[in-house]
Amino acid sequence: MRWAQVGSSLIAALGLAGCESNLPVGAADKEVILRAGDLIPFGYGLEKTEQFEKFTRTKYFDGSHELIYEYETPESEEENALYMNVTVAVEKTTSDAWTSKGAGDIGMKFGLKASGVEQREIKDFYQYGDTSSFFILEKDGHPIGNMFTVREGKRVYAVIISGMYFDDAAAWKELIEDRLRKFSVYSPT
Repeated sequence: MRWAQVGSSLIAALGLAGCESNLPVGAADKEVILRAGDLIPFGYGLEKTEQFEKFTRTKYFDGSHELIYEYETPESEEENALYMNVTVAVEKTTSDAWTSKGAGDIGMKFGLKASGVEQREIKDFYQYGDTSSFFILEKDGHPIGNMFTVREGKRVYAVIISGMYFDDAAAWKELIEDRLRKFSVYSPT
């Protein structure tokens, strides 16, 4: 084994030792998260969504928290194929939240581009918090989903949907605003 590999392994082990992963996810945590079942009134056709949901909650060594929701239908579900990722981060400071949101936005842009997906920002589509951005995700010139990010104080909320998309601001507001109000006061336990 090379020294670079040993060093990388040691750094990774130390980083993991500094966080608590797979913490219990309670009802208050789930109330903050936009979930696949919330899309049913807006046209999503799969009724039993819970079986494809995954929640992860992590507390990091610096006291920051991250709550992640992932939803992905199996490949056999062609008619109602959907992928969702919702991340809620509660950082220690507002500047940490700025950094977290900026790094997340840049990372997502490059990750999507590597998959052949382009982001088209819709300015002033729906504003929330201190700063927010809304994108329609497109592949081969056709809309396939959305990306939405918010920073409010030391909190960051990010949503990625692929398999259906929103282009109506009133519908988006109806879908997400209740979750964002809960996010505004969310405090991980």
